[in-house]
Amino acid sequence: MGEREVDGAAMTITLVGANHTTAPIEFRERVHVDVESVGEVVSRLVGRAGIEECVILSTCNRTELYLHVSDARSGARAALEALTARAGLAPSDAEAFVYRHHGYETVVHLFRVAASLDSLVLGEAEILGQIGDAYEAGLQMPEGVGPVLHRLFQSGLAVGGAVRSETKLGRGAASIPSAAVRLAIKVFGSLEGRTAVVLGAGDMGETTLRCLLVEGASDVLVANRTPERAAETVARVGGRAVSMDEFWRSLSSADVLVTSTAATSPVITSTDLAAARGATASPLVVLDIALPRDVEPAVGELPAVFLYNIDDLQKVVGATQEARAAEVSSAEEVIADHARRFWRWYRAREAAPVIRGLRAHAEAIRREEVERLLAGLDGLGDGDRRRIEASMRRMLNKLLHPSTVAVRRAALDPGGLGFLEGLRNALDLPPLPPDEAGNR
Repeated sequence: MGEREVDGAAMTITLVGANHTTAPIEFRERVHVDVESVGEVVSRLVGRAGIEECVILSTCNRTELYLHVSDARSGARAALEALTARAGLAPSDAEAFVYRHHGYETVVHLFRVAASLDSLVLGEAEILGQIGDAYEAGLQMPEGVGPVLHRLFQSGLAVGGAVRSETKLGRGAASIPSAAVRLAIKVFGSLEGRTAVVLGAGDMGETTLRCLLVEGASDVLVANRTPERAAETVARVGGRAVSMDEFWRSLSSADVLVTSTAATSPVITSTDLAAARGATASPLVVLDIALPRDVEPAVGELPAVFLYNIDDLQKVVGATQEARAAEVSSAEEVIADHARRFWRWYRAREAAPVIRGLRAHAEAIRREEVERLLAGLDGLGDGDRRRIEASMRRMLNKLLHPSTVAVRRAALDPGGLGFLEGLRNALDLPPLPPDEAGNR
């Protein structure tokens, strides 16, 4: 993937990552950083190649390393090496799958991810929780989140919330699992206090489990042909793993049944389900999100059983995606506004080293002149010397005050960046990071 040329000697925010649009699943699996390994990778990176802060966002669709660095190229190279080392690859083997962003581009990218504009399913809500988890994991490590990435990820979470509240991007069901859960909600009004059973612990089953828990289902059971897989899923997401025997027994009291196995023929027949439910007359919503189908069509003819298959759910998703696509431009406006605000804050931080450098320069001159003056004035008492020192400091502060105000204004105003850059050069400070247009 391409990389915009950047100066190597300025503090900036840098991103190295791969996602579902740039890399096949085999590559994403190999570079995925699980929760247990985040601390190890962050510790290996921070303090190396100019990296001062690091947050890792790693999901089934993306792995991204966000860095605050003093040298963008060196930091990005170290991050790529850390990822490829985990995968047993050479950095050159990953170039075709990896993207890099620097400065303002990184901010916009994270905000688009938080708004779910960069998701496999437009408008999905799960990514915001995943960003929150990545940020929280960074907070647990002293070397992970510093002031810049703290502000960046807090802003990203705010952007995700703003897009969902100020646009219609998040309305409706945007994936098969979320559509399935939405249909269950239509039947019951709410899933709070309801019991749901998920058969199948693959990706679709896991996503459905997350949706059920988010919507407040009080008891969610997970069964799988391989019990260990069900146990791993609930340990990671939540819910309760049960055996296949317990699965069949639970159907007499379940409100929702979701099936997502890899079976090649129906695993739920009307005869078996009728026997499992017995005399139960309470409604049961059956959501078959498998292909081939897990549930034979005759199940929908049982009393108080509402059966929906993947075709029913796909119609809901298709209509939702069309409606959401119309909201993208509104979401981009929210993102651009928040990105500009963040970048103004980030650029304003550049005022501090200039002000410190300016004051240090002026103080050195003041001290030299005061020493020269006092050396030529014999007979002065300690009190007179202190008064001269204090007077010269007051004069210096008054002289520096307009310059200090001007530096702060210049850091916030793109039109004043030439003035600020000139001062940095005069004081031998590193150059400014580029503005949102990529200009110095």
